[in-house]
Amino acid sequence: MTEYALTMTGIRKTFGSLVANDDVDLYVRLGTIHAVIGENGAGKSTLMSILSGVQRADRGTISLGGRPVEIRSPTDAVAHGIGMVYQEFMQYPGLTVLDNILMGYEQKKGPFIDRRGARKRLGEICRKYCFQIPLDSPVEKLPVALLQQVEIVKVLYRDARILILDEPTSVLTPQGIEGLFEALRNLKAQGKTILIITHKLKEVLSIADDITVLKDGRVTGRLTAAEADEPMLARLMVGRDVMLQADKLPCHPGEELLRVENLAVKDTVGVERVKRVNLTVRAGEIVGICGIAGSGENELVAAIVGLADAEKGSRILLKGEDITALSVADRRARGMGYVPQDRNRMGVNRQGSLWETTLMGHHIASGLFRQPLINKKEARSFSQDVVRNFGVKAQSINDRVGALSGGNVQKLVVGREFSDHYQLMVMEDPTRGIDIGAIEFIWKEIIRYAADGAGVLLVSHELNEVMQLSDRILVMHNGSLLELENGRDLTEKEIGLYMLGGAEYGSQVQ
Repeated sequence: MTEYALTMTGIRKTFGSLVANDDVDLYVRLGTIHAVIGENGAGKSTLMSILSGVQRADRGTISLGGRPVEIRSPTDAVAHGIGMVYQEFMQYPGLTVLDNILMGYEQKKGPFIDRRGARKRLGEICRKYCFQIPLDSPVEKLPVALLQQVEIVKVLYRDARILILDEPTSVLTPQGIEGLFEALRNLKAQGKTILIITHKLKEVLSIADDITVLKDGRVTGRLTAAEADEPMLARLMVGRDVMLQADKLPCHPGEELLRVENLAVKDTVGVERVKRVNLTVRAGEIVGICGIAGSGENELVAAIVGLADAEKGSRILLKGEDITALSVADRRARGMGYVPQDRNRMGVNRQGSLWETTLMGHHIASGLFRQPLINKKEARSFSQDVVRNFGVKAQSINDRVGALSGGNVQKLVVGREFSDHYQLMVMEDPTRGIDIGAIEFIWKEIIRYAADGAGVLLVSHELNEVMQLSDRILVMHNGSLLELENGRDLTEKEIGLYMLGGAEYGSQVQ
């Protein structure tokens, strides 16, 4: 008889007229790695929110080890041995790794926190599960792969028997992914049960034992990894055949649109994050930049689009005009669009309506800002075109943006930017955390956009994305930019070495 660590049966959850989970059944075997996959809006996050106590189901039963339980809050989930590792790490800069792990779960010895006891227990956890974490280091000093291990150790410290990981590989290099998977296999070997929420089918087949597929709030597939392949999983997720490789067109570069010369950028505490780099993007060309988190790519983009100041001696030219001192709005008015990495904080107003969000930036590109009052009819018409042309799933353009799934928010942002026909598009992680169907759509739009004569600067932590779409590939490492002359001929692991600092394999951009 199969022993289940977790079952969720008949789970139903609605938000108004939206049915997020429609009588979902989930069966997770003890001591296995179980992947839950599906399109954005399929109900994955809602199901995990119910399991982790963030949401409460309208109806249904959760059982742990065959025993029904009630999970009414995150505290209940922790008490039942369920730990969640979120895509956005829950960490406090300025504190050590040890303090971050203890935060909210401090064990006392008399009136004081028992740091010695905590340190001893954490040492035992790290030895048992093969983690090597510097407990006394400030978290901001750690690379992203170690930050993720900190989050896993944090839930283990809280006695988690079932671990839920949300998009765990979204910012890791191929080497970092291998390290994570080795850690997960060690956890499984020690009897832990692991749930992974992801859209990366190749990784699902590599790490998972069992797979549950959701579509439109219902289970469309329940199978083992040994029975599956990528095309089969894509069909179960999307309901049709999906393009797993980019249909890349030959590039015929035209005039130079962007030139970056001797660019240096410092962060808010005066540390130089971009170290005198040079870069060009031509019309019809997709230039891809990859790098591990913290390598300087965010600061590079911020300076190019006008969100950060460039140091003295730097020059940024758009179509030959020096724009180094111009504002974000002035750069937009001159033909520079921007899809930010953090769509929720910088790309949209989550509390506002769809039509208000599509107006952001469009009011500059279209000249609406010159009018004393907003032409609501024109703004709403533009919004309806974006929603229709880019397949945004929403009941109305009056809907609150925060009610959309991540993939639909991303389609809204990309659609808004592309619909204004900027000559140069700067994009950061345009498909981060979204499903394979939405990725296929956005990839096609990026390729079409460049084919129509625009230039695209693509900065992405999804290495496969950079390799699939780019005409030229550059690597950012420790503030410097390396151009890979044969980048399209290299493997992910080889490019991953550049990202980790293999400067001897490439040449610095001059």
